[in-house]
Amino acid sequence: MGRMTTKYLREKGVDVVAAYVRTTEGKDFSAPELQGVRICRPDEPFEPFGADIALMTHCSRLADLFEPAAKAARAGLDVLTIAEDAFEPFYIDSETARARELDAIFRANGRTLASVGVQDTFWFAQPLSFLASVQRLDRIIGRNICDLSAFGSAGQHAGQMGLTADEFHAQGHGAVSDHRGIFEVALRPLCRALGLAVLSTKVTNEPVLAEADMPVARLGRTIRKGTTCGMMERVVFELQGGVVAEGQFIMRFLPEGEGAFNEWVVEGLPGMNMRTDNFHGDVITCASLVNRVRDVMDAEPGFLSVDQLRAPRYQPALARRN
Repeated sequence: MGRMTTKYLREKGVDVVAAYVRTTEGKDFSAPELQGVRICRPDEPFEPFGADIALMTHCSRLADLFEPAAKAARAGLDVLTIAEDAFEPFYIDSETARARELDAIFRANGRTLASVGVQDTFWFAQPLSFLASVQRLDRIIGRNICDLSAFGSAGQHAGQMGLTADEFHAQGHGAVSDHRGIFEVALRPLCRALGLAVLSTKVTNEPVLAEADMPVARLGRTIRKGTTCGMMERVVFELQGGVVAEGQFIMRFLPEGEGAFNEWVVEGLPGMNMRTDNFHGDVITCASLVNRVRDVMDAEPGFLSVDQLRAPRYQPALARRN
């Protein structure tokens, strides 16, 4: 994600002065987008570069974002990230204290922190616009298919594949973790923008079973019919006025010929759906990040959610703030 983001920034005229990496050992930094960019270790300071903003693509959790983000704020930098947990800063859970501390640090230094990506464009702006055509809303369902073949070995959950539904639950894969769920976070700004308070939340992890024997080259084996080819993280919000908002994040290996997609289904008046095929999550994430640079630099200080930023839009080019 970091290299793709760097490439997209430079294509839009951004002066990328430094790239921070966990380790340089065994890494190749000869790619064209990295030419003229200083490669830095995490402990090197930000101040010498005179930069305006830091884009952070290295983590999902607030715990991993906290130190580099705070370091950037104290160095006078805005921060834009794709960390999923940071998409909605302030609902009450185990991360709330850390989020409030980050907010205080960014406000004290007059800088802004926000998280964007697929959640910003496809899980907030798109359904919000879609719902402007609805007279009565009973239920809205967001469904995103994530192809596990696109991930490295660590992200493929190989140990959870090829299990029966009973084995999936017996081995604890259905247990809900204390980590913020991706749709559990992403749906909250949408509900707030609709003016509908969340009254209750239910999160479940469910097995996704293969409908036929499915050879998976990345695993080097065949997943048998009726066994797990993935899993679904489902969140259901009961909202004011009897409205239900549901998110289904489905991580699975796909049969040959099928592709990832994103879909919104509305139950109400009218009942309808909106589906995006050829869903290139990696490109979408990095492009959304780059298109938000000016919005975050122009925003009020603090740790913000996307409903506190301008509406997202395509940026043909970016220029230095000054």
